[in-house]
Amino acid sequence: MKIRLMNMVKITNPSTGEVLVLDKVKKEGWEGLTFPGGKLEENESFVESVIREAKEETNLEIKNPVFVGIITWYFTKDGEKCKDVGLIYQTEEYSGNLIEENREGRLFWQDYQEFIKEKEKSDSMDDILSIYLGKYSEIFWNLDSGEKRYY
Repeated sequence: MKIRLMNMVKITNPSTGEVLVLDKVKKEGWEGLTFPGGKLEENESFVESVIREAKEETNLEIKNPVFVGIITWYFTKDGEKCKDVGLIYQTEEYSGNLIEENREGRLFWQDYQEFIKEKEKSDSMDDILSIYLGKYSEIFWNLDSGEKRYY
């Protein structure tokens, strides 16, 4: 079984309550509005990974990311069973100058309640938002069968 480890971080401006949104234009299944994140690299902790990914995608140095939950996507690709495991973080601590465009798409600040209502979010964002909202701490999604399990 092939397993990929990933992360995502909700960066919130503590003064305004706005969240940093990425309008992702590439990546199979992740097109649309989402939060920064990416894959874990070799010899890297999950926290180091989310800090690095935030820096690469936003140019912001995040601090003290707090783990809030996990989402797993189980699927078959080219006859091989696969799991993508995403660790979900959030922080209100950051510094630096935001870049508004990168290879992934456009970045912008948006009111969190407005983001929740957006229709153009990436495929899994509504489920991930249920983790951020404290409704669940873990979601397992079998993409082959369509079954989702919430914990």
